[in-house]
Parts: sequence; structure tokens; C-alpha cells
Amino acid sequence: MYKIRTVDVWDTLLRRDCHPECIKLATARHLFLGWFKQLKPEYRDVWSLYKVRIESEQVLAMNSRAVDKDDEYEINEVLSHWLTVVFFEEVGAELASYLAEFEFSVEIARSFVDPEISFFLHTYQAENTFFLSDFYMNAEMLQRLLSAKGLDALVKGGFSSCDVGLNKRSGRIFSYVHRSYSVTPEQHLHIGDNEWSDVSCPQSLGINAVHYQPILAHSDRLAREHLFLSRDILFEHLTTECSALAKEASVGLLERQAAALSLGVDAAPLFIGFVIWIAEQAVLENLDRLYFFTREGEFFYQIFSILFPENKFCGHVLPPSSVLAVSRLSTFLPSMQEISIEEMTRLWSLFKVQSVSGLFLTLRVDIKDFDWLLDELCLKPTDAIIDPENSQALRNLFESKIFKEAVKSSLNNQSALLRSYLIQNGFELAQRVGAVDIGWRGTIQDNIAKIMNDNQLHGMYLGLRKLINRQPENVSKVAFGINENNSEGYQFFFENFAVLEMLCGSPHGSVSGYELKDGIVIPIRELDKEENLAYDDFIEFFQRGVLLAAKQWKSYLERYVVSSSELNGIALCIWNTLRRTPDKHLVDVFLATPQNDVFGYGEIFRRNQYPSLKTILLATFLPSKRQQLVEFIRRVQWTQAIKNAKGISVFHRVILLLLFRAAHLVKFLRLRMKFRKK
Repeated sequence: MYKIRTVDVWDTLLRRDCHPECIKLATARHLFLGWFKQLKPEYRDVWSLYKVRIESEQVLAMNSRAVDKDDEYEINEVLSHWLTVVFFEEVGAELASYLAEFEFSVEIARSFVDPEISFFLHTYQAENTFFLSDFYMNAEMLQRLLSAKGLDALVKGGFSSCDVGLNKRSGRIFSYVHRSYSVTPEQHLHIGDNEWSDVSCPQSLGINAVHYQPILAHSDRLAREHLFLSRDILFEHLTTECSALAKEASVGLLERQAAALSLGVDAAPLFIGFVIWIAEQAVLENLDRLYFFTREGEFFYQIFSILFPENKFCGHVLPPSSVLAVSRLSTFLPSMQEISIEEMTRLWSLFKVQSVSGLFLTLRVDIKDFDWLLDELCLKPTDAIIDPENSQALRNLFESKIFKEAVKSSLNNQSALLRSYLIQNGFELAQRVGAVDIGWRGTIQDNIAKIMNDNQLHGMYLGLRKLINRQPENVSKVAFGINENNSEGYQFFFENFAVLEMLCGSPHGSVSGYELKDGIVIPIRELDKEENLAYDDFIEFFQRGVLLAAKQWKSYLERYVVSSSELNGIALCIWNTLRRTPDKHLVDVFLATPQNDVFGYGEIFRRNQYPSLKTILLATFLPSKRQQLVEFIRRVQWTQAIKNAKGISVFHRVILLLLFRAAHLVKFLRLRMKFRKK
């Protein structure tokens, strides 16, 4: 029997479910998120921080060699040196100690006991067993780690190379162990996985060394570490896994349902990246609360709940989050500062047409009570007024005392209800509020900001169009995907914004207002049966695919410390693919799904009712036909939908395609001119 038996720690006693460098990368991201403002500009990136961490290790290793030690360093020393380089100002030792403990917690989370080591050690008996590791965490931390994994009875104490400045690679730590325990090399058995450090080197010193490298465990380790070589390798691996899961989940589904589920799996990185980015923003912006706005926010919240079930993100606690039942319709009236045409321009700047019936619906005033007034003003409920801001008839309507009183009463009622609803959902407990929505100009956020002017609202969107209305002072807005306010050349991405809205939609209807029931404010939801047919037939399965992929991605995102910026390029590629080469079933669903146009024409718009060739021809001469054609293009926008449309002749399709492309080119050139002037 041997006097002592030393056992390597990593890949012998313990294994990790990721590459070892992922642990350091996690510490870099923890620092990035929690101390962003203290970092020098050149280090405000996780990978830059990680690189400097490695450089700090190299500096300390060189310093150790300069005093006749091996290239060893201790974690607190490394972190202190690292912080000195990346921070504007010097920091105390407390932060380095805190980060060392954080990294230790990550090691606990990412490690597990080798499944065969306990049985293996029974074949090599010794009087005492100690761990012996080349590692930058000291022996006390390693013992705590082994204890956390239930290995106290197997290993009681040991040595870490950073404590003595000597390591197994040089062989000098073995001699140190012999002196410490007064044993000879022949009385010492060492077990480990590294062929040189754990076998060849100790054997050259007369130590009995055994190579421990179980075939399956070693193979799994190499596979896990291979995924760290590049994000392309990692994402390709995930794509393969998710495709297999989609194929399995599609068994028994109809063709279009299976296509929708597969499309959701393929598109998942777009939404996963968006949700990771939301979590990053929540920490970086020190938000007190996160609200996911209906309707698209309901879907985003499901993804968020899958990725962050414990409300934690890389060691940081995320703010409380929930779905908030709001809409442009339910928040505009309560946000009005006065009953005037000027206040209505906040809507009309977005919608160039206003139906009379839609106006009364927006203001929650019963149009039947004002039949007489409309007659006096020569207005009909079915009228659609182009350029409403300059309509004298509408101006006369807003100058009517009885109309203004009715709107004022409605405004006061809905404003009180909305404010109560927001307070009921925790608004007064949060100074800095995060608003999550799909996009595109953040008008719901603006409306709420006007009502809750003591709160700071930070809007997080998949995409942002050019901001038109004057922004409230308590509002900030950022986008994960495309932001037209600080970049150009991506305007074509918004061709299919309505498709993205449809894919991220909810079957629970749109919020039209609020009512009080038993002392609780309840959102009023308006369900659209035709719209829900599309959800039940296609969209639900698309979202299932995204959620299926999110569950599979979750552990990899944590283990390999994936940032939203690393998914941004893939996300934009997916967005563009959905726009340019859409699935045929998606096009069919989009064209067949009606759009309830409350703010514009106040009617149900059907995208598959194409302007006839006669209308197109007459548009050259007749303003009414030209307006009809322009509105169809504006409301459909998606060129590829027309290209793949069914039930239309080739010639008819070609003409419409030319018109769509010409319209988009003109719009692009106008936006480009505005951007350059800015």
C-alpha cells in the first residue's frame, strides 16, 4: 500500500460541462454587465475583457518565472491585475475577491463528479489521499469545491500549484509534496488525465503514476471543448440538434403545421438573441421592472421565461417581469393632454388617413350620439379622410363644445383606469421601467410615459423605424435588430414588419380599453375569429418551434456564455431570409389573414384583394384610383408576398411587382436623403 495517493482534480475527480475557458468568459461577462460604466471604452466588450484576463495571467506567469518559480498565479492576483488594466480608476481588493467568489460559484455550477473515478480509486489503495492540481484557485477553494460535490470522504486536503508557485508540468511540485509528507517517490501514487503532467513527468521522478482517461468521458470532454473553438461550430451544432427535434415533434402534423414548426426552429436565433439582449439591457440600464407589451410581448415573455426561469442572468438578478396588456388604441386616449387637432397629430403623423368611425372608436365616444353633428358637418361614419390634420370638417368637429365634453369625459375615465391598471401592476414601485415590444416606433411607450411621467421608460425593440413624434423626456429607445434612427441601408428589412407581427402574435386579442370589476382594473380584449384561424392553423406551430429551440439552446447559452451581439448577425440574416425567400405557407397565411385597420380606414383590410389591372391603368389619370393603389402597396408592403401570391395572372403579378419595387425605391431614397441631412 502506498503512503500517499494524489489525484488530479480536473478531468479526473471533476469534469466540466463546457470548455474550461468558459468559466473565465462568464466572469468577464459578469464584470461587463455589472460595472460597464467603470470600464475603459476599449474594454466594453466581453471578449475584449476576456483577452485582457488572459494577458494578465501571462504577465503574472512571467513574473513568477523571474523569481525562479514556475509560471503560476493565484486568481485574486490575476483579477486585481485585470481590473487595474480595464478600469478607469483603481479599485479596492474587495472587487477582486468578490469576482473570485463569483468565478468559484460558476465552477460549482459547471462541474460534476467523474462517474467512474470512485470505483477506479478502489483498485489503488493508499494510506492517505490528497488532491494535486495545476490550477489558479488555491487549495482552500478547491477543497470547498470538492466538498460541494460530495467528495469530502474521498479527498481530504491537498495542493494547488498557485499556492506554492510550483506545478506538475515542471515536476517540482511533486518534490514539494514529498518534503511536506516525508515520503519517497516510491511511496507515492499519482493519478491524473494529462499524459505529461500526470504520467510521464512523475514517472521520470520515480513516482508510480497511472493515466486516468475513460474513453466515453474523454470523448464527451473533447466534444464539449470543440464547441468553444468558434461560435459558428457551436451554432451549427445547435441547428443540427434543433432540426432533429423539429422532425420528431412534427410527426402527425399537417404539412403546413410541420412547415410552421420547422420555420420556427430555424427562426429561433432571431428571437433568442433578442431576449438575451433584453436581459443584458435590464442589467446594464439598472431597470427596476420589465413589462412585455401585448400582443407580441406575450410571445417574447414565453421565451424570456424559458431562458431565465429563476430570473437570474450571469450572476445578476433580473428585475421582476410580466406581461402588460396595452395597445396603441388603449393608451392613446388616456395620454391626450388636450382635446385638439394638434394632439391628434400624434396619431395622424403615423396614419395619413382617418375614418370617421375609427376616430370615434379611438376616442371611445359612441358615434350614434353624434349623428346630428356629423350631418351638420357633412361627415359620414364611413368617410375616410385623407390628410386629416388639415381637414376643416374634423377641425370643426373638435371645436364642438358638446363633442369635446364627451371626449373629455371618456379621456378622464380611461386615463384613471389605465393609471390604476399600471399602478396595480407595479409601476409605482419601479423608477426605471423596461418596456419590451416588437417595434416599430414605440408609440405605446410614449403614451404610457405621458401618463406616468415620474417613471423613466427604457424601450427595447426588435426594430425601430424613424421616430416621427416628439419624444417625451422620460423615454429612451433602443433596438436589437434594425434602428433607422442611427443607421441607413437597412430600410428594406421593414418590408415584412407585418409578417413578423403576425408570427409573434397572440390568440388573446387586442386591448381596446379597461374596465373596473370588483375593485380590479381589467383589460378589455377584442378577439378576431378570422385572425385566430391563422394562429390556430400556422402561427401556434411556428411559436412552438421557437420555444422548442429556446429550450434546447438554454443550457448552451449559459455554459458557453453567448452574448446577444454574437447572435445579431444570424438574427438579421434570419429576418432577411423571412423577407426575401419566405416559406410558401407563410405567404399564404399572411395574404389570407385580414388586418383590422382601426386607425386608418376603420375597416377590415384584405391583402389578397389585389387592385385590378383596370384600377392600375386608371391610377395614371384618376387621383382616387391612384390613392387606392398607393394604399394597397403601403398596407401590404411585402414584395415577396405579391411575388408568391396565388390566384393572380402572371402579367398582373409582374405589374404589381414593378409598382411595389418602384414604391420601395422611392421610399428608400427619401429616407436616405433625410438621414444624410440629419
